[in-house]
Amino acid sequence: MFFETIYRWFAAFFGGDMADYLSGYICPSEESEGGYLANNQFIAYGFIALAIALAVMLIYYYVINHPRFNKWWSWLLMLLLVGVSNFVIAIAMLWNEWYTVGTAECLIAGENGGIDGNTCIGFGIAHAIVSILFFIIFSIGFKWWSTNCKRSPF
Repeated sequence: MFFETIYRWFAAFFGGDMADYLSGYICPSEESEGGYLANNQFIAYGFIALAIALAVMLIYYYVINHPRFNKWWSWLLMLLLVGVSNFVIAIAMLWNEWYTVGTAECLIAGENGGIDGNTCIGFGIAHAIVSILFFIIFSIGFKWWSTNCKRSPF
């Protein structure tokens, strides 16, 4: 529920049908009556965003940790790395599932606009924003123990 709540803050980017699908909604069919029966995928996406943000933060503050990189622009590059990598991962995972597996066909033309390539891109943007927020929180919380970069970016 924690990750789903955070992602639903950004549901304007990807729409209600995609949010329902990622929450585990299965369309009614001959085999089942439908409903929220599948796994909540927001959990997997949330842990991916969390792990990448934490890993990049640790690399920046504790592995690179060089006075030359104690600048706002180097921190901004790491922030962009987190955002872009999570955007690409989200798009790749969704497109793989939608265009290879072909699940939840009834949501493609759903009540709230359906799910298409634009909603996949919208979710990728939301996933990037969530991971950037995690990176900022980790930076604020853990930068103080870095020997050279503790004042980066602020």
